[in-house]
Amino acid sequence: MRMWRYKVISLFRKFQTQLVFPPVIKTQLTNKLSFNNLLDLLYKKIWIVHCAKPSPNFKKNVSYFSRYIKRPAIAESKLREYYGDTIIFSYLDHITKTFRNFTATIEQFIARFIQHIPDEGFRMVRYYGFLSNRNRGKLLPVVYKLLNQEKLNQQSLPNFAELIQKNFGFNPLKCILCGHQLILSSAHFGKKTSELLNFHRELALLKNC
Repeated sequence: MRMWRYKVISLFRKFQTQLVFPPVIKTQLTNKLSFNNLLDLLYKKIWIVHCAKPSPNFKKNVSYFSRYIKRPAIAESKLREYYGDTIIFSYLDHITKTFRNFTATIEQFIARFIQHIPDEGFRMVRYYGFLSNRNRGKLLPVVYKLLNQEKLNQQSLPNFAELIQKNFGFNPLKCILCGHQLILSSAHFGKKTSELLNFHRELALLKNC
């Protein structure tokens, strides 16, 4: 991790005259805080670097990356306790391969969480080559022809219940009390709904009527 930090910061120092900073960064870099001063501050911080070994299972890799793209930065199941001013959540320690608990203030937790929010207009997944939006209409038919394949019919997008069933292994439209299928007829927000939410945990833990 120290070597990675050294190499990255050294590259920034080497090519800093060629870097083009966004306006937001330019306003932050003043005479009191030069780019070199900023690099000095970053060099004093501990960098957490995890480089996993290459995996031949591409399906597993796609499934792993897709969770970071389509899901929140932290799963609700990892939130252990909340005391109003502090929160405890669990995380996987890649060194010991065990789950550990971490206690943080609300401000620290929010600061960690918003680091995963991309900037406005930033694309999480980009398509290039014959899959780019500009070329796919013209080049994809050529690719199918060269591979002697027929274009697959576009499948309909799964709804939220199918996604939860696939990823979490339970049907959200199944009643947790009687086991019958739920049908959404309408949604009402008011006093009765808020009172029911106070007993959500107790209802979810019930196994029989």
